[in-house]
Parts: sequence; structure tokens; C-alpha cells
Amino acid sequence: MTVTREKDDNVKIFTVKAPYLLDLSYGNYMSDDDEEDTGRCLVIDTPALTYLDIADYSGNSWSIENTPCLEEVYFNVDRSLLGFDKFLRSFSKVLFLELILTDKMIVCFSTIEFSRLTKCKLFPNNSNWMDSLVSFLHNTPKLNNCCQKTNHQPPIASMWWSQSISDPECLSSSLEKFELIDYGGREEERELVEYILTTSICLKTATISLSTLKLEDEDITMKELKAIPRVSITSHLFFKTSHK
Repeated sequence: MTVTREKDDNVKIFTVKAPYLLDLSYGNYMSDDDEEDTGRCLVIDTPALTYLDIADYSGNSWSIENTPCLEEVYFNVDRSLLGFDKFLRSFSKVLFLELILTDKMIVCFSTIEFSRLTKCKLFPNNSNWMDSLVSFLHNTPKLNNCCQKTNHQPPIASMWWSQSISDPECLSSSLEKFELIDYGGREEERELVEYILTTSICLKTATISLSTLKLEDEDITMKELKAIPRVSITSHLFFKTSHK
């Protein structure tokens, strides 16, 4: 089922209650930037739901209930109000997760354990995502495939962003594929690639997209990244470029 909210929609509490619904795509592109609390709410009660795609820029609050079968989630939210943390925790048992990361979302997700998550795609949106990355990895013990995109924004990181008492479990037991999109050659990005390559014991492929680099910088960047030691002797490093 696909739901798209209209600009002149006057529904305060929008409820999706469907016991046999498997797929739900929900879009609310109305923006109430001047309102602290819109008084509107999305309520989802779908016990058979396996697929959920939400794009919501409205600032409405949310409530999600009774979704034990949920496996695949796409979550694009520009801002959030009431019920945000509880809503995100309803995704803790999913297998696949794609997120547009805001700072508030990062704080929440770094405290949630995703015990079944095997694949994730992270797209930062003006957020200090690198400082919370290791916490997120600690909470994803079965993560097999991780894709991150910088969105042309320099990742902001403290000097101790990768420090931890121990390495995340997924880096020693399950992570096999890693992809970084829009690598721009900044120091923080190189540190991220180095962290993954030097700690991911099971890594099979690491793919770095250099599409934002100038042609003359690509060869230098590839040589620098190839020189990083890899703990997995069976891993392969691939590059994607925009130049033929």
C-alpha cells in the first residue's frame, strides 16, 4: 500500500491499521517549519508488515505498534517530535535498514541493539555521524553489508571517534562487504576506510566511490588507499570513478 499525504490534508491522527498488510510506503512532504508541535500523528498497527518505507518532512509525531514481522525499512525523516525514540526502537529486529541520518537519530540508534540486522545503508544529513559509528557497529553483531555515503559533506569527527575498549563483534565475525560513496579524500574519510580495512577480519570486498574527485586526483587517492594494510587476506579493494 502506498500513502501520500496532500498539502491541504486536515487529518490530525492518520492511522494505518491493517492486520494482513505486507508492504507500506508512506510519504508526507508537508513542512511546518514554523510550528514546534503540529499536533498531528502517524499511527501504524500492522502485525503482518514486512516492508516499510517512510519519507516524512512534516515534523509530525509517530507511533508504531505490533510489527513483529518487519524485516526491511527505509527511513527518511527531515525532523522529528514526540515518539521519535520509541518509533525507532520498533526497528530493532529488522534485517535491512536504510537511514537518512540526523544528529537526533544518531543519538537514538547508538543505544539500540539491532540483533538481526545484516545490511544497512547510512546517508548522513548534516550530522556528526562518525563519532557514533563504532557504537552503532557494537549494536549490530550480525552486520554483513554496510554502505555509507558522505553526501558531499565532510564527516565531522573527534580525534577519538574510533576508540573503544574492544572492536565491534561484526568486524570479527560477519562484516563481508563495505562501500563508501562519494569519497572526497578528506582525512576523516581516509581514517574511516583505514579503520574498516584494518579491523574487519571477514571482509571480502571494500568498494570506494571516487565520483566526486577530479581526474588528476583519482590515481593518487587509489594508491594511498591501496597502501592501507588489510587484516583480511582474502579481501579485495575496488574503486568506482566517474571518468572512463
